[in-house]
Amino acid sequence: MGKEINMSDKGGQIKSEMKKKVEVEKPSLATTPPKQEDIAPKTPMSKKKKILVISLSSLAFLLVVGIGLFYYFGIYKATPYKKPSEIINITNEYILSLPIELKLNRIPIPTPSEPKTEESVINGTLFTKTEMAKLESRRPVAVMINNHSEARPQSGLNSADIVFEALAEGGITRYLAIFWSETPEKVGPIRSARQYYLEWLSPFDPLYIYDGCADTTNPKTDACGNIYAYNIKKIATIGAWRWNDGRRYAPHNEYSSLESAWEYAEGKKWNSMPDIQSWKFKKDATLENRGLKTKVKITFHERLNNSGAYDTVWTYDNKKNVYFKETGGKIHIDQETNTQVYAKNLVIQEVVLTPSYDDKGRIILTTIGEGKATLFIDGKITTGTWKKLSRTDRTKYYDSEGNEVIFNRGRTWISAVPHSIGKFDIIEQ
Repeated sequence: MGKEINMSDKGGQIKSEMKKKVEVEKPSLATTPPKQEDIAPKTPMSKKKKILVISLSSLAFLLVVGIGLFYYFGIYKATPYKKPSEIINITNEYILSLPIELKLNRIPIPTPSEPKTEESVINGTLFTKTEMAKLESRRPVAVMINNHSEARPQSGLNSADIVFEALAEGGITRYLAIFWSETPEKVGPIRSARQYYLEWLSPFDPLYIYDGCADTTNPKTDACGNIYAYNIKKIATIGAWRWNDGRRYAPHNEYSSLESAWEYAEGKKWNSMPDIQSWKFKKDATLENRGLKTKVKITFHERLNNSGAYDTVWTYDNKKNVYFKETGGKIHIDQETNTQVYAKNLVIQEVVLTPSYDDKGRIILTTIGEGKATLFIDGKITTGTWKKLSRTDRTKYYDSEGNEVIFNRGRTWISAVPHSIGKFDIIEQ
């Protein structure tokens, strides 16, 4: 039989072996203790570090407390919490949102300004092509304007493109104003025609506004007959009216309208721009190239002086580059604009005066031919000549070397001074 195993002995053997194993793994109490240098010494914290730690801790504590106080008093107390039911009653205060229709206005797209490229043949003013197209649909208008001392201030002088000033009778001057580019509300007072004014207006082939004319048997003074002979497009007093401002009386209170003249001309088929000979034009001189000061006095009739009531003084303004007018010792005003009469260019044209020896004391002024001229442009004085080849030719002006004068753009004022009875003095330069 096999070998019989005694379980009791076996158990004892196992216990004996486990005891030995435990004893082997248990560390010996006789192990050598660690050396003194292997144990790190515990250094006490320095006083400065303790203060730093305490300071940082205090700062952190204060920061936390400050945030809490700010939230409590600055937010919670200022805007205490409210329940939604305390803010709005859902049942009866709630409004349904509806779609909103916004009608946006169309933003206008700016159009670039049209350049002024078109030059007026009358006085050189520049216009856009659109403006010029409108201007070319109408004819210039020549207006006889009264300069009697009781007719001042006149209307429209500062809107005229060109003004001729010359003697009529009795040492009294009269104006022929050419209008085209500007339209004042009224022009006047209107006065009667004279022969030499017909010769000045003929190159412009204008509509002609006047009231009465010299009716004689002498073709050199017969304005009435020559208006028909020259086939001048007369408006005369059509559309004119009497205006009384409390100090004007006939014949110094008759006025007319350019608009009514153009309306009348349209019915007569006179509403096209005639072919006009042009002068030469330029930009104004720069400030540093202008004269500083010029003043000139004109006496049209020394013997019939009328106490200087028709003497004129022109004074140059360097900044504005214009010449301002005084008449009879007073500032000359345009009533329509309430501004002093002025011109960009001033021409003193010396002419020959011949008496007609009629019963009205009418005069004859030589406009066709040539003579001396003194021109004031940009504050500078040019001595030269004038030439007009025929009644329908435009007067041209030349410097002392024979070069055609170049004018500034704008109104030119031409004073016709008889060299036998009139004079002009440059009293300041």
